[in-house]
Amino acid sequence: MIFDLIEPLSFALAVLIVLCAFFIFGVSGFGSSIVAVPLLVQMYPLKVVVPMMVIIDICASLYVGRKSSGDANVQELKWLFPFSLIGMVFGVFLLVRAPSEPLLLILGLFAAINGIRVLIQRNVESQDPISKWWAVPFGFFGGAFTALFATGGPVYVSYLGLRINNPKVLRATMAFAIFMLTFLRLSLMLVTGLILSWEVIGLATCLIPAAFLGIWSGSHVHTKLNNTSMRIAYGSILVFAGATLLLRQLV
Repeated sequence: MIFDLIEPLSFALAVLIVLCAFFIFGVSGFGSSIVAVPLLVQMYPLKVVVPMMVIIDICASLYVGRKSSGDANVQELKWLFPFSLIGMVFGVFLLVRAPSEPLLLILGLFAAINGIRVLIQRNVESQDPISKWWAVPFGFFGGAFTALFATGGPVYVSYLGLRINNPKVLRATMAFAIFMLTFLRLSLMLVTGLILSWEVIGLATCLIPAAFLGIWSGSHVHTKLNNTSMRIAYGSILVFAGATLLLRQLV
């Protein structure tokens, strides 16, 4: 029941997690789920957290994605999305059929590795864009991680960052990509019935205000925040979330 999921201490932590995750989303245009999901699954089941994040992401993407769509490079997304859809179908199949324990181990590794990557990367402009054929593996794995954990953002930004040099266009393209991908995820989860439960809908409804507060504050500071400081904070959260999830699964 929904009342079992909003135990006061766990719910307070969930509000704080969602607030921080969507602050990052407001600043960068992506990153909410890769921060939130590894922490939320330590309190709630994976099959509740992932569809719940779909609902919250829809609300967030309707605001940020539509607002940013004018600056987005839509041509890049037209090439990326077909492979993403194939990966999402595969990811939903695993989410429905596979046991949670190995999936949580993969999520912990994915979060920790991405956190380390963020911490050690440099603010260096890409020289020549990589081939668009890299959209095949990036699109597939991005779609699979999006369906499995709602965490495909780092995969997509890795690819788009090597194709788009303009930071403003990159942020807008990522926000619009999440806006579109969220509706694909919603469709697949409606078909499988993962999203049609009172626990998922009720918990999402309770956490949406925290998400919007995070987006609002992040959107107001994204032009003022130092990129290096933001990268260190984002990477540190990812390493912490991934490491704690791995420890929880292995110990």
